Amino acid sequence: MNVLEQVKNSPMSPAQIRAVALCLVINLVDGFDLLVTSYVGPTITREWGLSSSDVGVLLSGGLAGMAIGALFLAPLADRIGRRRLTLACLALASAGMLAAALTQDFGQLLATRLVTGAAVGAMAASLPVLTSEFANNRRRGLVVALITTGYGIGSVIAGVASSLLIGSYGWRSVFVFGSVVTAVLFAVGLRALPESMDYLVARRPGDALERFNRILVSMGRAPVETLPEPASPTGSRKVALDSLFRGRNAVRTVLVWLAFTAAQLIFYFASSWTPGLLLEAGMSNQQGISGGVLFSLGGVTGAILLGVLASRVEPRRLTAAYFVAGALMLILFSVSLGTLASALVVAVLVGLFLNGTVSGINVIVPSLYPAESRATALGLAVAVSRLGAVLAPLIAGFLLQAGWTPGSMFQVFAIPAVLGAAATILLTRFERTTRDAPAEPRPVEGAAAEA
Repeated sequence: MNVLEQVKNSPMSPAQIRAVALCLVINLVDGFDLLVTSYVGPTITREWGLSSSDVGVLLSGGLAGMAIGALFLAPLADRIGRRRLTLACLALASAGMLAAALTQDFGQLLATRLVTGAAVGAMAASLPVLTSEFANNRRRGLVVALITTGYGIGSVIAGVASSLLIGSYGWRSVFVFGSVVTAVLFAVGLRALPESMDYLVARRPGDALERFNRILVSMGRAPVETLPEPASPTGSRKVALDSLFRGRNAVRTVLVWLAFTAAQLIFYFASSWTPGLLLEAGMSNQQGISGGVLFSLGGVTGAILLGVLASRVEPRRLTAAYFVAGALMLILFSVSLGTLASALVVAVLVGLFLNGTVSGINVIVPSLYPAESRATALGLAVAVSRLGAVLAPLIAGFLLQAGWTPGSMFQVFAIPAVLGAAATILLTRFERTTRDAPAEPRPVEGAAAEA
């Protein structure tokens, strides 16, 4: 057993725990930077006289940028290193947030949201990989699950910051706050974020041995004279991609895409539009922000609860139940908008079940495919599902401009939740057979996604 395998099979050292904690904080700040527009959007709408469709485009801007970053920037992590990409994206996100505070019209603000979204998207795809590589084998699933809660916590902080800052300093101050916090985190990461040991072993840059030994020493281990041999690849990306559409896997893949897209559609509709729709329903700006914060708190709780229940209940049936409960909560939310207390209570439940559906798909996918194609399956599903994330705010904006009431919009978005439940239930009919799965299931390293 080489030293890297020893690290993976030993209890996590304080150095590893610090690295994982730093990744969680980075993901938290990413959630702030991405979702802050949901809270400042109503104020910008009044100041600039934006239409509802304009607001929908603005809310989708960060999500579209996120898809671009995940597709085109995130792969650079395998070439230049996880650490370098993360630090570069933190710098880009900070610049984008500061530029947003200086914008003077809709077009400028949309451009800055695309830039920030691209930085966040690249980190959203690479941070779970980096985190899983810092963790040991026993704790890998737990630490990746913890990372997924960062967006919800970041959204809560964005709501609190908006509530405290907008009244006294205006909406631009919220972007300045986010820029400063992101810049501070860049400085911390520059000093404290180590490179992935797996990356150093696999890619072997010129100073790999020196950096590898510094990490070992920080863990209280003795340095080594040579790097461990890299693990042999299990197959090419093309072979893994082809296997997703062969035999029963083709049906599984389509059903996963449908379920994941539905989950992203309903989650990002609610997370992006809840504060604004509460305002449209007659509540104050402060009450709208409170609704958004409670939705995010419910989302964090939902992800954690699903992770606990998944060890006791079959994940596909559990996720289908989350979809059905989410649809019911959206309908209940639509009829509770007239009463502040009931609306805020239901907002927590909406967040709990909708975010739980996203987490549930992440749990399901690795069990559906042979070992050699699991990572590719989840990565492609995440990319396809971003279509739902981008479309959700746009559809909501156009419906609101067309005269739909807030209550009716929550009801219509219950339909994708029902479709997601149906797709997830159908997945229970496609158990993997021995012929489908030549290798025993094993934990997927570096294959995870956020909502």
